[in-house]
Amino acid sequence: MKIWIITSWSETLSLFKFLSKYTHDYVVYYDFLHWPYGDKTFEQSLAYVEQWIDFLMKQGVETVIVPPIYELSLLDKKTKVPLLPLFKNYLFDYCFTYSLVGKLGLFWDFADMQVAQTLFKDIAKTYSLVANQQSIKKFHFPFVYRAKETPLWKYYLTSLSYSNILVNKIIKFDLRYFKDAMVDTIVPLNYWYFHYQTTITKFLNFKKIRFHGLQNLEKTFDSLNLKQSTIYSVKIAYTWNNDFLLREKRLIWLLQRGKSTDIVREKI
Repeated sequence: MKIWIITSWSETLSLFKFLSKYTHDYVVYYDFLHWPYGDKTFEQSLAYVEQWIDFLMKQGVETVIVPPIYELSLLDKKTKVPLLPLFKNYLFDYCFTYSLVGKLGLFWDFADMQVAQTLFKDIAKTYSLVANQQSIKKFHFPFVYRAKETPLWKYYLTSLSYSNILVNKIIKFDLRYFKDAMVDTIVPLNYWYFHYQTTITKFLNFKKIRFHGLQNLEKTFDSLNLKQSTIYSVKIAYTWNNDFLLREKRLIWLLQRGKSTDIVREKI
């Protein structure tokens, strides 16, 4: 299957930790020119994503993966290019289903903040409580949301290791908000937040606050039952320059499945 991934950069490293296990024909589009999407207004970033979706309509694309907040927004618009409902299914299969009392903590970037809660409320209207949730007298439905802006997290990935002591301390400081707010589930609104899942899971008590990490995102992708190709291939398209790609040896290794396969870089 031919799958396009539209990204302004760091989501790809998280996604390919499991996407590389599946035999598909991937084309990764890096919109470096407008990086990072989260620092623009939601309308600006959405316009960039829609622009590239229009471009993809001419490329014989079977499905497209876009950053979570734009996926939730565009799924309602019924775009002509089929969007993969990866994040929406992740919400329904794990974040909503395993919520303990119906209190969700959302962490996000500036652009996400503008529309996310409205989108979540609209999507949650189609969710039906599972049996154990119906038996909890204090369960909040519609869900109650607590939000925390974490706009600096993406910059740690460009200039510091996400295992850096200082980075870990700052992340834990931000996460303490959710402990104080007494949420039962935290939901990242960017795939790059999954880079920090080790720090997140060590800091939170899973019996009280749940974070469904990359392994569950992978299970969501697997449940979509996409028809696999006979040959695994990756092509990278980008705007501006590819200097960063040449530095990202770990990402290239993942894309290549650890082999010396050439990756074609195509400037748009």
